[in-house]
Amino acid sequence: MKLIMQKKQIDTSRDLLLYAMSFILLLEWLWPLPHITNTGFIHIFIMITAIYFVVTFLQLPVYISLPVKVIVTAYGLFLVFFEGPLFTTEWIKLILADFWLNGGYMISGQWYALTDLFRSFLFFLLLAIMSYLLFYWTIYARRGLFFLVFTVVYITVIDTFTMYDATYAIMRTFIVGFLLLGLLAIYRMMEKETFNHVPSFLPLKIGLLLVALITSASILGFLSPKPEPQWDDPIPYVRAAVGLEDPSAEGGEGEQRIGYGDNDEQLGGGFVQDDSPLFYAALEEGQYWRGETKDFYTGRGWETTTPEQPAEEPVLEDLQSEGATFFKRDTEVFFNGETARMYPHLFYPGTLLTYSTVSDAELLKDQYTERAATFRNGAPVELSTYLIEYAHPEYDIEGLRNASENISDDIDYYYTQLPEDIPDRVRELAVELTEDQTNQYDRAKAIEQYFQSPDFTYETEDVPVPDEGQDYVDQFLFETQRGYCDNFSTSMVVMLRSIDIPARWVKGFTQGEMVDTLDDGLELYEVTNGNAHSWVEVYFPEVGWVPFEPTRGFDSAYEFNEPEVEGNEETELAEENEQEDRDIEDVFAELEDAEESEAASSANETAGPNVSSNALLAIFFLLILAIVILIYHKKIARIVVLTQFKHKSNYEGVFERAYGRLLWLLGYIGYKRQDGETLREYAKRIDASFGGDDMLRLTEEYERIYYGRKKSSESWEHYKKHWIRLLQQINS
Repeated sequence: MKLIMQKKQIDTSRDLLLYAMSFILLLEWLWPLPHITNTGFIHIFIMITAIYFVVTFLQLPVYISLPVKVIVTAYGLFLVFFEGPLFTTEWIKLILADFWLNGGYMISGQWYALTDLFRSFLFFLLLAIMSYLLFYWTIYARRGLFFLVFTVVYITVIDTFTMYDATYAIMRTFIVGFLLLGLLAIYRMMEKETFNHVPSFLPLKIGLLLVALITSASILGFLSPKPEPQWDDPIPYVRAAVGLEDPSAEGGEGEQRIGYGDNDEQLGGGFVQDDSPLFYAALEEGQYWRGETKDFYTGRGWETTTPEQPAEEPVLEDLQSEGATFFKRDTEVFFNGETARMYPHLFYPGTLLTYSTVSDAELLKDQYTERAATFRNGAPVELSTYLIEYAHPEYDIEGLRNASENISDDIDYYYTQLPEDIPDRVRELAVELTEDQTNQYDRAKAIEQYFQSPDFTYETEDVPVPDEGQDYVDQFLFETQRGYCDNFSTSMVVMLRSIDIPARWVKGFTQGEMVDTLDDGLELYEVTNGNAHSWVEVYFPEVGWVPFEPTRGFDSAYEFNEPEVEGNEETELAEENEQEDRDIEDVFAELEDAEESEAASSANETAGPNVSSNALLAIFFLLILAIVILIYHKKIARIVVLTQFKHKSNYEGVFERAYGRLLWLLGYIGYKRQDGETLREYAKRIDASFGGDDMLRLTEEYERIYYGRKKSSESWEHYKKHWIRLLQQINS
């Protein structure tokens, strides 16, 4: 513990390299967190951790380093949990109130009730402690095996039991970890010897040799033949023993692999992208591919509660209405060989017209879910290819606006359902968005457009899972506002239902990517697992189910025709649009002028819309300054000491102070006084290193003052030139 309390003399190039490698190993603990937990904003945690490491490495006094780390931690909490100007006290008050609340929880033992903000603070605290522990292990103790072993165990465990792919993480850990261990061992042996001077190129040569050995061992291990596993994989048995589910199962907490799954009871959490081709389809133009719909929203996901009821085969003429026109088309679908997952039901665009048999298989389409299941001899069958007919719709907006809003009892019962504990603010938001609309189409369109605002972010990795008792839609609308298609589509369905508009949740695939044009003029589309998608359908009496696309960044594959405007009305509308464009341009010009004026008048103010970016810029410059200080700290220290005493006038005690600062500076730059070494022995060693006898002269005078009780009122005047000359020799 005594070593911890004493400030260690740092060798910049050597110790910075070791400490940087320990930081890289710590990053391997942080990168997987968004994939296996609900941790978000991992880049902010990494940035704050890097600052902790820099502050720790500088070995600043506690009264400086502690406030710096507190300020940095507070800023990290601000970036994660707050918006708006930085230089206000409101968010600080909220943090303090949150700490007070969580303090009560901890005292009462309610650890499960700790808030996310306080948990993040504890995480920052842990990272700050880790920066200090790694500094002690690598710089003081010259040990790293313990941390490396635990890092390898951690990575292998999460690679085995989660969807996180740690292939490259293991490689990075192997290379960096063994290089760190090798350098620590070499430096430890060097420091145990009595070498006064070590060639500067020696650590570089050792490092290059270690890199060559480790790289060669890695390549040899990768290329060497490996026998097949001799025992069954024990992981499924371990999972079964502890009650864990298959990590690839859809709908579970944590990260999933993107694709079409059957279990939607628990939505949320990030997923791993997978662009493996699933099936190919030839058709006239790209279409969304329906798999099925679901009716019952639980607050956390979707279930199916509708009765199984075969649907009647539709007649194309009966589908036509004032709100929609259907065109008969066909498509051929074939799955991507044995490697693609096939399903015991069809994926189809538009409205399915083929009901009897498909590829010698019986087809049964459900009236409510519209799931088109395939059977052969009474058993479900997975088709690798099939040819179907479907009705492609084109919707007339004016017809949808004029559609009746009288719905049947079964539609009302199944498709306006919501949990009893749905938060009131969900419905209040839906009412606010639609209060100026007079028909069902415009109300649905208003909610759809709401999700296109910049407040919402399409995100597939950093997506949280709702806490126990928290509503999935409420969390997305009012807390995170980031997610993927499930978040957007489910939220729109729930908002529509909250104002009594029947809506249902649809899952399937987007149109995919066109990869070829066939001889008959049809386009060939490739649909991958990454095209898995969900969207919304709203029920219009006498029209049917009409698709809507709320997910930010996605465009609907269906056509909606605007009402035609004839004659003078069209001209007037064009003129009105041009005038609106001019008005908008004028408004933007005024806003730009106002912003320039405001920027000029408030250049010295602390608050503003760009405070956060300015603060980040300030932190960046502080880091640059810290790095410069770190590189030139010895020269800076010499300049500071020289400036402090160079112009001092002669008075009692100034010589002793100047001599004491000289001893400190010599120790700081690497010429520390050894245990048992007398001042005269130390002075002779310094003079032998720099030449001359200035240190010995200063030391003799200091001994006369210290041991002979001589007054030092004239010492500084006589020996100042020796002190200055020695500092100049140190610099050279």
